[in-house]
Amino acid sequence: MFVSLVACSGGQEPAPTTVAPDGFVVMSDAKEGLAVAVPSTWIRIPLSYNPAVFDKDANELRKNNPKLASILSQARLLGQSQGKFMAVAPDGVANVNLTVDKPKEKTIEEIITNSITGLKNFGASNVAQEPTTLAGKPGVKLTFRLPVNTDAGDVPTDESQYYLLQNKQAYILTVAAAPAAVANAIAASFRLR
Repeated sequence: MFVSLVACSGGQEPAPTTVAPDGFVVMSDAKEGLAVAVPSTWIRIPLSYNPAVFDKDANELRKNNPKLASILSQARLLGQSQGKFMAVAPDGVANVNLTVDKPKEKTIEEIITNSITGLKNFGASNVAQEPTTLAGKPGVKLTFRLPVNTDAGDVPTDESQYYLLQNKQAYILTVAAAPAAVANAIAASFRLR
């Protein structure tokens, strides 16, 4: 009976809720069914699969803050490749993003093995893995250093990726160029519907 009522309501389910630590703010998305807390000064980048839609929003952000130019190029690609969420520090360097896809791998271990290989192929070093919790479920955290192309050239950037396999979907939350305490606080706040 409950399922029938929900199905007939025609309304979208609300985004999940989460708690923001001091100095953070919650950003949520009912359509994507997610909520996450990020530092309160960070700016949300609207992602779109449609480049024309993305460019319109990105041009406005770039006008308001020219330091976002490099990260907006990355955000454009992210939106076209299953990116669901992105926020960035005002300096245009530290950022968080979420990708979701249906992987060919069947287990989180297979995903991690293939991700490590891919990261190393892109020049990642200092790769380490540990168990973690993401969205209240068991996941895996990878930390590594990756050369990231910026306006100043390739810059070695410390990154943390948090992996979750749920309902045959792979969720990868990436935090780049942020202190470990910030990355861990972002990941701890992440919730899915």
